[in-house]
Amino acid sequence: MKKILLAVVALTLVLGACNKKAFLKKLTGTWKLNTYLFDGLDRTVYFDTTFREYALDLNDNNQYAITYKTYAFAPDSVILSDTLGYDSVNMAYIVSMDTFRYVDTTVTPFLETGVWDLLNSDEDLQLRNDSSNAVAIYRILNLDKSNLKLKKGNDELYLKK
Repeated sequence: MKKILLAVVALTLVLGACNKKAFLKKLTGTWKLNTYLFDGLDRTVYFDTTFREYALDLNDNNQYAITYKTYAFAPDSVILSDTLGYDSVNMAYIVSMDTFRYVDTTVTPFLETGVWDLLNSDEDLQLRNDSSNAVAIYRILNLDKSNLKLKKGNDELYLKK
């Protein structure tokens, strides 16, 4: 009886370990944002304009990286002046002044790195930032080989590999 019970426990542990490895293999990789929902409403356009090219990279060593780009637009102008000549009668220089107006676009890349871990029987993904030690916990709603659905509060992220 003890041998059968021991065999069943050992088999359960082996199958659980295989299942965990398959789950981790599906989870690791580079995930790019496909859809963003806030409060159940599609806000992908707003998210994508703020966090351009958002990507979450989870590697095998439990390290993660979040990358995206932000854009800033600022109106600016340049005033160019050129001396065309000298008017000897009025004793004044003839100066041409031109103003060129443009929009200054600044692209700022963002990189956050840290350690990721699975919590609550692999239902939650915890991201701990290296620089600030801040923790973000996402509920894993769905995971397959090319789709990952995460939820944190009112935010839902649909990511694709």
